Amino acid sequence: MKPEDIIDSMNNLDEKTIADTQKFRKKKKNKTWIKWVAVAACFCIIVGAMLGHFHFNPPQGNDPTVENTQLHTQNPVMKSNALTTAVYPKMVQYPIETDFDNGNGELDWRAYSEALDKWSEDFEQRSANVAQASKYSRFFTSTIKTFFADTKGENLVYSPVNVYMALCMLAESTDGQTRKEILDLLGANSINDVRTLANKLWLSNYSDDGIKTNVLANSVWLRDGIDYNKSTLNLLAEKYYASAFSGVMGSEEYNKALQSWLNEQTGGLLKEQANEVEFNRSTVLGLASSVYFKASWHNEFYEHLTKPDTFRGTKGEETVDFMHQRMTGSPLYTDDNYTATSLSFKNSGKMWLILPDEDTSPENLIKNGDINPILNGTTPKNTHDNIIVNMYMPKFDVASSMDLINNIKKLGVSDVFDEAKADFTPIMPNQSAFVNQISHSARVTVDEKGCTAAAFTYIGVDTEGMIVGEEVDFRLNRPFIFVITSDDSTPLFVGIVNTIK
Repeated sequence: MKPEDIIDSMNNLDEKTIADTQKFRKKKKNKTWIKWVAVAACFCIIVGAMLGHFHFNPPQGNDPTVENTQLHTQNPVMKSNALTTAVYPKMVQYPIETDFDNGNGELDWRAYSEALDKWSEDFEQRSANVAQASKYSRFFTSTIKTFFADTKGENLVYSPVNVYMALCMLAESTDGQTRKEILDLLGANSINDVRTLANKLWLSNYSDDGIKTNVLANSVWLRDGIDYNKSTLNLLAEKYYASAFSGVMGSEEYNKALQSWLNEQTGGLLKEQANEVEFNRSTVLGLASSVYFKASWHNEFYEHLTKPDTFRGTKGEETVDFMHQRMTGSPLYTDDNYTATSLSFKNSGKMWLILPDEDTSPENLIKNGDINPILNGTTPKNTHDNIIVNMYMPKFDVASSMDLINNIKKLGVSDVFDEAKADFTPIMPNQSAFVNQISHSARVTVDEKGCTAAAFTYIGVDTEGMIVGEEVDFRLNRPFIFVITSDDSTPLFVGIVNTIK
């Protein structure tokens, strides 16, 4: 548990809670135990069960070393067609008070505090497994600059970590010059570097403990009757937590299975986009990667303070609901062309909010590399501490879809799109093929309670040979940038909000 959580919790203890805690103080002198009892008592918001249709539900238990061996899907077609199954690490679940009723309508504080201690120990162990955003900076900065070059005044949302994982799996599936071009884009010297970095990134971001959800899911979709390299599929399952399936490409059943998988992994946030993804009859391999993020603000916005105001977007003035919060002691950052601050999530990183100066645009900030420090895990040039920030932030729900092929080509990858040059021997030793589809969809929703975000990337591999102190106002009332980062400062989502409605 983070220090600021403990301090905030202690400040909100009521007299009854303190009195109850004093009873236990007399019975047990272990200061650590008493601290956790008090902290446990102050939690007034309990995160409910995750979305009912979301695929991953780790079995309850207290041993974080036990692994979940269940297939991460509810779709019977995928279960029957599974070739390899990814095994997710077991995660201790955050204890819910109602599960510790002693039968008399009262909380069994001793059992609850012990469960909370076990969750805390597991959380501390997971926190030690940190990936450094700077190691991925070449990929993050180059792709964001290319993808956001021309938004045409529309909203655009991109998940760097999602596309990164998809391209890592593509690198594992290729060889020779085809692989080298992808490695160069990923900023890696070898495929072993990719395996290490991707695995570290996955483990560093993975969380599904009942208080925070951040799951990077991967899958491999194979064509029946093609000779695939089993060792490569096993490696993808082990290092990238990717399950592999086999079926009839272009069939309605197999298309529905893929769409169902995408919907399950993204919590249904991208249902319309997911249902448009289909296999071609000539497809021999499909690689799918997704990210689902759900977290509450460390300090939630009060709904009664939400008021209509004007947002001056690229499509004219819009009257939208603005949330308000007075943030004491929050740093404010400035650079040559923008002002920025951030909102923290409960145990789960933060959302950066970047407001360009009046004479510049979000696109220019990205083009000129002004926000690169944030993407690389550091902070902007000038930090102003001891600031009271009056945050005025519009509630928003933004989504977008992109065809990435042309942009990936601009970044130096070409052979994988050329049937005469593409080398897929690591996964299909006897089959010529090439990439003919890379689609990316993402969505981010923000309200008074927190943020929910999801993205998926699908790579389709086809073959032509087959027929098949000071107080300032921070008012986001014009186009702005947001960056959602994880605990290790990895940019999970980057977006430009040009219009609200």
